[in-house]
Amino acid sequence: MIPMELITMGGGALMGGVFKFMDQAQKAKAEQQKMLMQMNQQKADIANQERESASKSADAAANRVGNDPFAKLTRRIFVLSMVGLGAWAMVGGLTGLDIVVPVTTEVGGSYLFGIVDTQKTVTEYLRFENALVHFEWLKTSILAAGAFYLGKS
Repeated sequence: MIPMELITMGGGALMGGVFKFMDQAQKAKAEQQKMLMQMNQQKADIANQERESASKSADAAANRVGNDPFAKLTRRIFVLSMVGLGAWAMVGGLTGLDIVVPVTTEVGGSYLFGIVDTQKTVTEYLRFENALVHFEWLKTSILAAGAFYLGKS
């Protein structure tokens, strides 16, 4: 039979080893958390620097625009003309205007290795009643003007 003192000593040594491993695991976890906090702080510092740089850039751009009354009047005339053209494009079809569009097509063909050539270009004029032509540049100009003014506000 094993004496009780020996069992107590063995159990104490075993528990001491277990607690030592638990202590080492806790220290490793604390070191990992410390490194994560440092990494997050570095990311936050970088984000703050980028934000400050963007803010300085925006301030510099705002200072470049200036308060020239001629430039403001020119921008207003441009925007109002684009908005007027956009309104005309939306309601212009209600004015009863007809639009005639030329359409060119090629008819005929080339036969016997190009010896007989019956190809010719025919231009037809198609009439669209109560219509208005929509230009891609108009949409782009209106979007640019709107973005410019929203960026200024």
